[in-house]
Amino acid sequence: MMAMPMVVPPLLSSLGYEPGLVAEIGRFLWAISWGIPGFLGAAVLRFLLIAAFRTRIVMIVPLLAVPLNLVLNWVLIFGHWGMPALGSAGSGCATAIVQWLTLFSFALYMLIARARISVSMGRGVRRQIPGILRLGLPIAAMRGLEIGVFVMTGVMMGTIGADALAAHQLVFNVAGVCFMVPLGLAQAATVRVAYQLGRSEPSAARRAAYVALAMGVLFMTAAALLLWTTPRILIGLYLDLGDAANQSTVTIALQLFVIAALFQLFDGVQVIAAGALRGYRDTAVPMLIAAIGYWVIGFAGGWLLAFPLGFGAVGLWLGLALGLAVVAIALGLRLQSCARLQIRAAETIVLAAGGVRA
Repeated sequence: MMAMPMVVPPLLSSLGYEPGLVAEIGRFLWAISWGIPGFLGAAVLRFLLIAAFRTRIVMIVPLLAVPLNLVLNWVLIFGHWGMPALGSAGSGCATAIVQWLTLFSFALYMLIARARISVSMGRGVRRQIPGILRLGLPIAAMRGLEIGVFVMTGVMMGTIGADALAAHQLVFNVAGVCFMVPLGLAQAATVRVAYQLGRSEPSAARRAAYVALAMGVLFMTAAALLLWTTPRILIGLYLDLGDAANQSTVTIALQLFVIAALFQLFDGVQVIAAGALRGYRDTAVPMLIAAIGYWVIGFAGGWLLAFPLGFGAVGLWLGLALGLAVVAIALGLRLQSCARLQIRAAETIVLAAGGVRA
């Protein structure tokens, strides 16, 4: 990961990126790469706290991090308060600082709350490692496949032009904010499904999964309506709509907002269904679904629409929407199947126990 600043710029240059844009991206990646260890450490502690039902601190720390990141970006990008103006590198530095502060905040909370959060480090730890890897590696691969398809779509967008890349990043940022709610619901679904299964209550586990899905559908429907009806307002938060230099970016962003609105529902369903399936300890099949949906259908389809068929930026995003739809439908069906199998298995055990007693 730390090698990104050395590997990515030459790759972008070979793809035809403008030299100035390549230089800015390289400076940003060099700065933000210093925050990667903090990000990974914070992720581990975040999921540990979620599993321990300590979700309030997981909410509070990011809420405090957002305005801090905003202030640090303002200071380091533009050179306020006596700091040098670092441009895009300043944005990377700000994010790296926030990642480390997030890690330290979670670690401090765990030290303070250690009497209430039990973390065993006894001899049984080594016996748990294979099982954790069997569950965790497919989860990591699936997450990488999902993030990777958006990253590579951004790379391909840059070959179309700086305006297309700017529009892509703008709409992606807005859609990413909406995505945080179903992502949180997905993590809650993982914990609640696993908890109910641990209590031998498969019907309650299915109910928890379906309630999370219903909440996600309702929220993402509202998000889709927002993106559909107020794109100019949202773009105006990033760009001066009256500036002639921004008109090409605005035009592309308006088109992308329509597609983003269309795939909000699928994006919410796929992440919540994947989270619920983790509660069922089902991670390998969802990983395969993601590989096919995101890359074979989504990325390949987007490339085909964008370049050979000439739809450009819109084509790349249409491919993303198609891939998300396929993954959402497949994971939803998989979740239904897993829930049904768990309930049937529980009913079989009850009948068998009744037969023995009889």
